[in-house]
Amino acid sequence: MKTALGEKIVSTQNYIATHVGVKILEQGGNAFDAAIGISAVLSVVMPHTSGLGGDGFLLAKTPEGIIAYNASGWSPKRLNVEKIPSVRDPSTVVIPGLVDLWDFVYRQYMTMDLSEVLRPAISLAANGFYVGRELAKVISKSNNMPRSWSEIFEGKRMGDILKLNELSGVLKIISKDPRDFYESKLTDEIVEGLNSQGVNVELSDFVDFRGKVVKPLKSSYRGYTLYELPPNSQGITTLESLKMAEIQETWKLRFDDPKRVKELVNIFILAYEDRNKFVTDPRFYYPDEDLLSEERLKRRLSSYSLSGMEMNTKDTTFFVVSDGENEVGFIQSLFFPFGSGITVKNIVFNNRGYAFTEGHNKPEPRKRPLHTLSILRAEKDDESLIIGCAGGDLRPQIHTQVLQYYVDYGLEIDDAVYYPRFVFLGDRIAHEKRINLPFQELDFFTNEVGVVQALKRKKDTYIGVADPRSEGIALPAN
Repeated sequence: MKTALGEKIVSTQNYIATHVGVKILEQGGNAFDAAIGISAVLSVVMPHTSGLGGDGFLLAKTPEGIIAYNASGWSPKRLNVEKIPSVRDPSTVVIPGLVDLWDFVYRQYMTMDLSEVLRPAISLAANGFYVGRELAKVISKSNNMPRSWSEIFEGKRMGDILKLNELSGVLKIISKDPRDFYESKLTDEIVEGLNSQGVNVELSDFVDFRGKVVKPLKSSYRGYTLYELPPNSQGITTLESLKMAEIQETWKLRFDDPKRVKELVNIFILAYEDRNKFVTDPRFYYPDEDLLSEERLKRRLSSYSLSGMEMNTKDTTFFVVSDGENEVGFIQSLFFPFGSGITVKNIVFNNRGYAFTEGHNKPEPRKRPLHTLSILRAEKDDESLIIGCAGGDLRPQIHTQVLQYYVDYGLEIDDAVYYPRFVFLGDRIAHEKRINLPFQELDFFTNEVGVVQALKRKKDTYIGVADPRSEGIALPAN
């Protein structure tokens, strides 16, 4: 079990990132200082999941209250397609928001100098790092990638040294002022590099871009108060799923009862139907009715559907940090592994625009698409939980199952992460072999059911958990 206890805790999907976060806390930094240092390191050593060319969201608790920030990117002003043609088409690139999130945290909550916090990531990029198992695996499976990507990553295997000198230079510029990513000579060079690879973006798309402080959605589940990120995030899908599970009293069945699994799958289908119909950039559309109304959800439960769905199952990296006072959940992503593959200055750019669909979520200029990233927070009396994961469209299912293991079946949070999970993949149900179900079997421990990091506070003690399905670890700081 990858579990750590203490007052100051870091849990990430990568051992180097966890180590760097702990060192920042031990140098006197707070959880926000550590979060930016971790985010930057993950952007270097896990370039298939996240980076400066992607998005980020924050859900944190401070003594002043809960903070939520949406730094998901918008499409270029000149986007002129009715439908995104393919998964890595240049039209999938949206303006990346991760550095804007760094800027927000830096100006509002950090106590250390930004150049000091980014130094480990700058050094890793310049001096090189060992390619890990997961990165090597994704590289080997990446086909028909742009030339700009292939020149850097193609052929890299586990244990090879990978240097990203140009990325190191970009991080040095950002360490002086993060807004230079969006409005400086560096921006001109990035825009030129994107234009040369077919991305129809202009300088003003970067200059005008800002993320946004948002009000978290609030719901409940069996005595716990829940918080999630609002649309364009799919956080509302998790809250719908949990509320319908509460109405249906699914906890009265054993966790491995096929009847419970089928009941939850029906619930997930309804919640995803609502997501696909209603969730998009709220500046363009927001539903008139309260999707989380218990009365409405009871009506939804009487209208089971088996409509076909497609699930993107792999994206993202999530981490948690506590300094004994602040609790931070932080998630960042390129969407698909290596995003669009379009690379400028060693920065791999996202393909988040592929999440545009039709109806309210159709492609439009300066619009944020439906977003898979979300973070779940739960509170009751003197305890709190933060649950997040890599998992793409499956995230609401994974969040739901981990919280239910904790609340419904009395598991400690590390066991709740460790326990076997199932997933509804749109056309079938699959599950880890450790759970006895009459559906498609997956390996005993597989990241096909997501990679979870979690943080629990009980009075003044914290438990950090890293999923055994990943290379990540949880560590305490002294």
